[in-house]
Amino acid sequence: MALSKPIKAKTKTTEIEVLNPKASSSSSAPPPPDTDTEEEDTLPQLSPSLVGFSKIPVGNFEKSYEYIQGHRDVIVEGASDALLVAAFEAESEGKTKYAAQCVFQSLLLQYCDQLGKDGVGVFFRRYIDFVDRSICSAHCRASRMTSGNKVAEKVFTDDFAKTYAHLKERVRITKEEASSREQIQLVAEGGDVTITFNVPDGPPPADLRLEGPGTEDLDIEEVRKALQLRWDVFESFSPDLQHALKENSLEAVNLILGEMDVPTAEAIVEALSMGGILNFAEGGIRDETKNGET
Repeated sequence: MALSKPIKAKTKTTEIEVLNPKASSSSSAPPPPDTDTEEEDTLPQLSPSLVGFSKIPVGNFEKSYEYIQGHRDVIVEGASDALLVAAFEAESEGKTKYAAQCVFQSLLLQYCDQLGKDGVGVFFRRYIDFVDRSICSAHCRASRMTSGNKVAEKVFTDDFAKTYAHLKERVRITKEEASSREQIQLVAEGGDVTITFNVPDGPPPADLRLEGPGTEDLDIEEVRKALQLRWDVFESFSPDLQHALKENSLEAVNLILGEMDVPTAEAIVEALSMGGILNFAEGGIRDETKNGET
């Protein structure tokens, strides 16, 4: 038995451009924040209020403004980042409509933040063809259909389209990198070798008995320890790995190993071998990558 490691792919940090860097070059749009952000060890999560905010349909500025008025806690540090993280996760899962909504609302919060202390009011006056009476005079409401507002609104919607397109591309690239990353797989060395799994039904019974040829010289307590070790090893595995082993499915086991990082997968294989669960396994792990060939 040997472990196969497909060719390594360079690991890249996920990047999400929060705003189009050219959006403000010829308009009254606020200057965009930094366009390249790196994934943090602890990613920001959506608060309950942000979850509700993220469910507002793309382009519904009026509902977005009303929601902000009733949930001021969406205007907090890190809210736009949390929405982008949620967008990336949703897009990765094929939830494109929700991903677009998260991007749209994230961008809206970023613009409001760039406009200063009264950013929300300024944004909805300057960019959107909707102004609440509480923040605008009659003269302002009468002039809200001016070309300036339409130009600013187009800058925002164009920015949204470019940002969402960039996020979709990053998701595609990330999936490609994940599919070609280094992984551990159990591979039989010869065509006549079959890898199987000896899965215990439970711990050794209290009245353990050794019967049959070749058992005469065995120490029953040593056998008990070996059987207990096998059970303990099996119990330490995740439920999905336990199920794959019980099904005696090499394909399913390799699928689970392939989702792990290399050190974790190697530790699992060592445990399978040590516990006597992996049949026809060699004592050591041989590296069959190009670096390991001699």
